[in-house]
Amino acid sequence: MNLLYLAYALLAGLAIGLMISVYSDIRHRLIYNKVTLPIALAAPLYWYATGQFGLSEIGMHLLVGGCVFALFALFFAIGMMGGGDVKLFTAIALWFDWMTVVEMLLHTSIIGGVVTVIFLIIHKAKKQSGKVRIPYGVAIAAAGLFTVGARFLNHFA
Repeated sequence: MNLLYLAYALLAGLAIGLMISVYSDIRHRLIYNKVTLPIALAAPLYWYATGQFGLSEIGMHLLVGGCVFALFALFFAIGMMGGGDVKLFTAIALWFDWMTVVEMLLHTSIIGGVVTVIFLIIHKAKKQSGKVRIPYGVAIAAAGLFTVGARFLNHFA
């Protein structure tokens, strides 16, 4: 099997997992481990398919994933995001190099602001009381989908 096809099949699987995460986060305000775990476990296959399987590349992917986890775990500890959000972003971060992850973090922040405004408007329009629960996994998954889409489009440019 051509490794390029494997890489694209894995990216398609990642995209499907991210779309499932969007649905479950909006519908249930949960991001399931049965979605994030396969995303994380498929990352080494993607590294292999894209030729990033040397010790230094593997170490860099694991370092980036660890840094993302540490940063987002801090956000979780101070109540800014849920545990599923932390796991989802960490699982996605394992797939890409540090520059792509930084770009994804920027995209997540921008999309997260838009998602927050939308859910605040919905909360006010429905005249609901209490704290607004923002499904931040939507922003994380959307940024991941943007990154996956860019991988597909850049190949054909």
